[in-house]
Amino acid sequence: MMMRPAECVYPGCQCTRRTRGLCHNHYQNLRRLIRDGKVTETDVVKRRLLMPPGTGGATVNGHEAFTDPTARGDA
Repeated sequence: MMMRPAECVYPGCQCTRRTRGLCHNHYQNLRRLIRDGKVTETDVVKRRLLMPPGTGGATVNGHEAFTDPTARGDA
């Protein structure tokens, strides 16, 4: 049985995640916001819009908080 690729953790995005739970576009946008001082990495990790370092690649890794829409407040 093949596992389908995990989706981006950004609410409403259905793209395949690549880095720390985000698709390429959302990861780049977030990097820009962090670089410009508009958000902190700690804040977005707490809000579950970015997975901690070493997690969140393109495969499902069992972190239900990042894959369960109710954990992000989407439901």
